[in-house]
Amino acid sequence: MTTRSHVVVDALQVTGTPAGVGQAILEYLAELSRSEHGLRLTVLASQPEVFDFLAGQEHWTVLHCPAAEGSVMRKAAFTQWGLPRLLTRLRADLLHSMQFITPLRSPCPTVATVHDMVWRLHPETIEQPRRGYYRLMVPRSLKAAAAILTNSESTARDVRRCLPGVAGRTRVTAFGTPTWLDALRDGASGPADTPFFLFVGTLEPRKNLPNLLAAFGLFLDDLRRQGLQAERWPRLVLVGAEGWKMKGLRPLLGGFPYPDHLEWRHYAPAAELALLYRTALALVFPSLYEGFGFPVLEAMSVGLPVMTSKRGAMAEVAGDAALLVDPLDPPQMARTLHRLHTDSELRSSLGRKGPLRSAQWNWAQTVNATLPVYHQLTGGKPHK
Repeated sequence: MTTRSHVVVDALQVTGTPAGVGQAILEYLAELSRSEHGLRLTVLASQPEVFDFLAGQEHWTVLHCPAAEGSVMRKAAFTQWGLPRLLTRLRADLLHSMQFITPLRSPCPTVATVHDMVWRLHPETIEQPRRGYYRLMVPRSLKAAAAILTNSESTARDVRRCLPGVAGRTRVTAFGTPTWLDALRDGASGPADTPFFLFVGTLEPRKNLPNLLAAFGLFLDDLRRQGLQAERWPRLVLVGAEGWKMKGLRPLLGGFPYPDHLEWRHYAPAAELALLYRTALALVFPSLYEGFGFPVLEAMSVGLPVMTSKRGAMAEVAGDAALLVDPLDPPQMARTLHRLHTDSELRSSLGRKGPLRSAQWNWAQTVNATLPVYHQLTGGKPHK
């Protein structure tokens, strides 16, 4: 009798209401559960209830790991000491860590998914102790891994450039478009009566909010000089939790010269965020660095025009379905905001291109690119 190879997936970072990387992991595992994967899979979880969609699925187990909950250092200790013992007990054939770090000494081969190289390329934009932890552990972890997977070609290039020793083991298993908006199609669509631009993301240094605010201020200055009545000016709506180094941003928000046209929502429930995506003039997302760029794809999937950075993964994801800008050039961004505000034909064109572009990024392709890695590293064992 033949047996299925046993793949253990470290999804311990998926907690609470998933978003960003957490959402990506859920989307990937959901698609993998619908595939003919030919494996036995165990998902390691800090909050197992998040993985309820796997309940009752044949050949799937969700295992709660409370020892990994808490601080970065607690998770690090579990990864390096507790996880190898757990893998031995589970008789795992392969470990797939969904975020950067694997045990340096593992009883089975390991695979690491790298979401970005921000800790190396823009270390000033992430907080300690995470920055130091990544600097210490990511190079060692990737050196020990049998395969390194990346969510985009851009991230793969960054890995190969920063860590040339692992270039030959780096493969692209590009992520797909988040699907949560598909279930929230009811309600209004098209620009709201009171127009607004939308930003979605944690308010932190690499999101480039000082330059975005400067650009929006220049844009409103121009509308004022043109004599357009203030009640007809678009607003800028920021949706995102307060992140690291928020102290430097607060004075910019509080001192913005047109306070009636700037709104910060710390959190928006899914239905509310879906409505914002469907009724904004455009998504404005001029981040300094992203490993992928989920807000860009979310916006494009519902036909919302996008302005984003002509850098790395954002340009790769958006293609010709968005307006690309230099994130360090507020006057250029201001001119782009003006185009999006005044040119309805441009908005319609981008709105048509967006869904076609976002459909090219799908989770079935992610699974189809990842499964051969699993089977290769487990010896391609047959299954029952």
